[in-house]
Amino acid sequence: MRTAQNAYFAESPRQVPSSGKVGPPMLIVIAPADGRVVDTVPADTPDQVRDAVERLRDNSVLWRSLGVVGRVHWLNMLRNWLLDNHDGLVLLLGLETGKSETEAETEFALTIDALDHYRANAADFLGGKLPQAPMRPGAIMQLTIAQQASAVVGVIGPWTYPLALTMIDALPALVAGAAVIVKPSSQTPLTLRAVTAGWASLGAPAVFESVAGHDAGPAILDRVDYIRFTGSMETGKVVALRAAARLIPCCLDLGGKSAAVVLADADLGKTAASIALGGLANSGQNPNGIERVYVENAVYDAFVDKLVDEAAAFGPTLGEETGFAVMTSAKHIEFVRDQVRDALLKGATLRCGGAAVGHSFEPTVLADADPTMSVLTQQTLGPILPVVRVADAGEAFELALRTPAGPCISVWTADAAVGARAIGRFAPARVGVNDVSIHLAHPAPY
Repeated sequence: MRTAQNAYFAESPRQVPSSGKVGPPMLIVIAPADGRVVDTVPADTPDQVRDAVERLRDNSVLWRSLGVVGRVHWLNMLRNWLLDNHDGLVLLLGLETGKSETEAETEFALTIDALDHYRANAADFLGGKLPQAPMRPGAIMQLTIAQQASAVVGVIGPWTYPLALTMIDALPALVAGAAVIVKPSSQTPLTLRAVTAGWASLGAPAVFESVAGHDAGPAILDRVDYIRFTGSMETGKVVALRAAARLIPCCLDLGGKSAAVVLADADLGKTAASIALGGLANSGQNPNGIERVYVENAVYDAFVDKLVDEAAAFGPTLGEETGFAVMTSAKHIEFVRDQVRDALLKGATLRCGGAAVGHSFEPTVLADADPTMSVLTQQTLGPILPVVRVADAGEAFELALRTPAGPCISVWTADAAVGARAIGRFAPARVGVNDVSIHLAHPAPY
């Protein structure tokens, strides 16, 4: 394991100046684990974002001229910097998100895995396309597909996985020859800020910058040539409309309520263990995590008993870690508590958990859940597994498709034909058959 070389990680937490002088607005980053101030970050104004985008636009010309080999060289340099600063980055990520060492380490590994993927495949991804056959008999024209990078790509990232999910979007844009401006969540801006500072410290072309603050997101939307957003469906609608108004392309990776469907012939032990992992890891703060479970009546009671056993035993991975994972904000703990309270008032049965413990929330299983409860209609991003009893597979599939549909659906069955049909029925969601989904694939060692 390598140690941090960047002086950023040696800084002690800074307080907001109290001199009384008027200065730029500041973001105060709070450690969810204990409530102390980790750092303060200047919030960028719309004018500062505009200047940053125009600077990146100018610099993108040189960046594109380097070609794939030249750009991959700088990605190799970034990879080395990330590994040299591994300990500091993992520590900083854990501080600002509240993630355990295991969870922060996993997110770092996902980032390296994504970097390796694009380094290894950049030339193939960007290779020219062969001319296509004429589109109609007798046509004298042929179609050739060419690729042209946008000058500046904006990436607006989430607080759930502020390093990995933002870098997974930024890296392909850099490989393609675009300059990138990233705007991490105002709750968790520090790790991405450190990474873009690391890029600058390498002497790399100035095509990768970060901005922060509540005004920075709209300002990015008003300036960039392409937008990549990860977050809630509500904010995603605003992003899409704003991009449409400028006629620029956008790609949205939105949350929702990913579902699991448990059929009567499923292996209940394996299914319960897997669904517990898919819904409770990182305190449920995973935009792809399972947030609702539909179970056929014939095995409902037996499955819930097994799920309760798994949830009650769910805990840290490393021996030296104790207690439940910390949630990223106290406000969100209250939101999760309200969902549980609403479910119980409307007839749900609390089978385990249900309470906040300090800065954490207990892994919770709610039986007898129904669609009138907010825990089934609003994204939770917490360690809550509501379980709905259904008559058969048809009812389960119908309910799983209802809004707010999530990005992932898993189907648990011993019938391969049923699983195959489910993949087509639930498209374009990512569908896992007897597996939570592809988003839980373990990253390769770095």
